[in-house]
Amino acid sequence: MHSRTLLGLVLGVGLLGSSIGCGGDDTPGADDVGGTGSETATDTGTTNAEEVGSSDVTSTGNDDDCPIGAEGCACTGGGSCDAGLTCTGGLCQPAASTDTTATTDTTDTTDTTDTTTGGGVCGDGMVEGNEECDDGPANDDIVQGACRTDCTQAGCGDAVVDYVLGEQCDDGDVAAGDGCDDVCQVEVGNSCGDGVLDIDLGEQCDDDNNTAGDGCSANCQFEIVGANCGDGMTDADEICDDDNLANGDACNPTCNLGNTSTLFVGSPGLAGQVDGMGQAARISGLGALTSDNTYLWLADAGNRTVRRIQVANRQVVTIAGDAVGGMAGDVDNANGLSARFAGLEAITTDSNFLWVADSGNHKLKRVAMTAPYAVTTVAGSGAQAVTDGVGNAAAFDDLRGVTYYGGKIYLLDAVGAVLRRFDPQTQEVLTIAGQVGNPGVADGFGTNAQFISPRYMVSDNSGTLYIADTNGYHIRYYNIAQDYVGTFAGTGVQGYIDGVGTMAAVHRPRGMASDGTSIYWVEFNQQTIRQGILSSASVSTLLGQHCNGAMVCNGGYVEGVGTAARLNGPFGLNWHFPTNSLFVLDSTNRVIRRIQ
Repeated sequence: MHSRTLLGLVLGVGLLGSSIGCGGDDTPGADDVGGTGSETATDTGTTNAEEVGSSDVTSTGNDDDCPIGAEGCACTGGGSCDAGLTCTGGLCQPAASTDTTATTDTTDTTDTTDTTTGGGVCGDGMVEGNEECDDGPANDDIVQGACRTDCTQAGCGDAVVDYVLGEQCDDGDVAAGDGCDDVCQVEVGNSCGDGVLDIDLGEQCDDDNNTAGDGCSANCQFEIVGANCGDGMTDADEICDDDNLANGDACNPTCNLGNTSTLFVGSPGLAGQVDGMGQAARISGLGALTSDNTYLWLADAGNRTVRRIQVANRQVVTIAGDAVGGMAGDVDNANGLSARFAGLEAITTDSNFLWVADSGNHKLKRVAMTAPYAVTTVAGSGAQAVTDGVGNAAAFDDLRGVTYYGGKIYLLDAVGAVLRRFDPQTQEVLTIAGQVGNPGVADGFGTNAQFISPRYMVSDNSGTLYIADTNGYHIRYYNIAQDYVGTFAGTGVQGYIDGVGTMAAVHRPRGMASDGTSIYWVEFNQQTIRQGILSSASVSTLLGQHCNGAMVCNGGYVEGVGTAARLNGPFGLNWHFPTNSLFVLDSTNRVIRRIQ
C-alpha cells in the first residue's frame, strides 16, 4: 500500500530532466572559470537559537557550468555532446536539424515534430515554460504530446527510476546480480516473506508473505498506491478515500493516511528520562526516529540516550547511554548503558545495527540492536573538520542527517555544506556532493552542486535521497546512480506556500520520512507536517496549523484530524509500514505522536 504513485509524472522524468541543461557559455564539463556567470555566497550571520553555531546563508549569482552536452550547449569537435546530438557550429545540435527552436524527430512515426511550448524547447532536456517534462533528444523517439502529458525516460538502465514503467530501482545498467536486476526490479534475499524486515538485503517491507497486491510485493518492495485515490471508493490498496485529493482533511492525497493524530509516548509538557509504557514514559522531545517491523528506535538528544519503543504496546526501554541522568561523554562500551554520547542528531538502521550521528563528539557510532547493545565508534577522530578518510582518520564538522541505502550510510555535514558517504565494509568516509565550506544553491553533479545547510535526510528506497536544506529553504534530492543534486521543492525564500515543486515555499524543513510514494517533512517553526508526492512534486500540508511563513508561529497541543490538530516544535519523523503510521517527535510537547 505504501509505494510510488501513478498520479503524475515521475520526479526523475520531470525534475531530473532539468539536469541536462547548459547554464552558460562553458564547454561541457567545464567549471565556472572563464564563464560569463558568477557565484557568490554571503553569510548573514544570523544564528538560530535552537541550532547553535549554524548561520543562515544566502546565495547570489548564477552557475554557468555545462556538465554535459545538451542541445544548445557550447561544444568542441570530437564528442562532448549528448547521444543523438552532434557538435555543429560550436553548439550541440540534433543530427538531422540545426533548428534549436523546433526539433524534427526522424525516428518516431507517431510524433514527428517536437514543438516549443510556452517558451520551452521540447527535446532539449530542460523542463521550461509550460512543459511538464523533457527527456532530451537522446530519448526523442518516445517523447509524446510536445513534452506535456506523456513524457517518459528511456527505461531500465538510464539511472532514473521510472515508476510509471513499473521500475523499482535503476542503477544505470541492465545487469543482474547487483541488487537491481536487468528489468529494474530489486533483488532481495531468500528471507523475503518471513516477517522480519531485512533492510540490508534490499527489503522495504516484509509482511510475512510473498503475495502481491497487499501493499508489500512478492520481492518485499512497497507497491504503488494512489492511482485511484479521490474517486470515493476505498480500494484494496487504500486506507481511505474521501472523494477528493485535498490534504489536511480525513484522507491524504495518496489515500494511505487518515491524517488522525493520537498520543503514542510521553505526557504533554513533561520532559524527562523515564522508561515505561506509553504515557508513563518521559522523553526529552528532541532527536530522531528510525524503525524496523517491531520497534521504533529513538535517538533521544536531550537525554543523550538511545531508546527502544515496542510499537505494539508502547513500552519504552533505554538501551544505550546514561539511563539515569543523561550524562554526556564519549565512551564506547560492549554494554550500551555504560556508553556515553554528547549530542545525538540522527539515527538510521540497516536491520542489523543502529547508526547514530553523535554530533557533539563529531563521530559516527554503531549500536547493536540486541542486548547488551554494544556501542562502537566507526568513523571520526573527534576533531571538528571535514576530512575524508578511513575510520578515525576521517573527521566531521557538524554531523546531522543519516540514512541507509544499498549497503552504505549517507551523512550530512551541515556547516560543511556537504553530503558524505560511509562504507561499513571499508569504514571509508567520502564527500560525494556539495562544496566544503562553500555554501550556496546550485544543482549539479557531485561537488559541482552546492547546499546551504543540509541537515535532515531520507531515502525513498529506490536510489534517491531527499535532503532538507534547512536554511536554504529547499528540499533537495540526490540521485545515487547519476551523482546528481537537484531541487525537489522550495523557492529559496523563507515562506509557506503549498504548490508544485519550486512554486511551493518551505520555511525551515527538518525531520523527514518516506513511504515510497511520498516524502514527509516537518516545518519546525510553522508547526506542521507536509507531504510531497514523489511523482508530481506536489507539496501540501498534512497536519497542523501554520502561520503563512510568519517568523513567530505559536504551537499547541491538540489531537485531531489534519489541520485541526496542533503541534509544538515538530522535530523528527518516521514512517512505519506494518502499522500504516507516521510517527512524529513533537519536541516542545515532549511526546511522540502517531498519525494514521
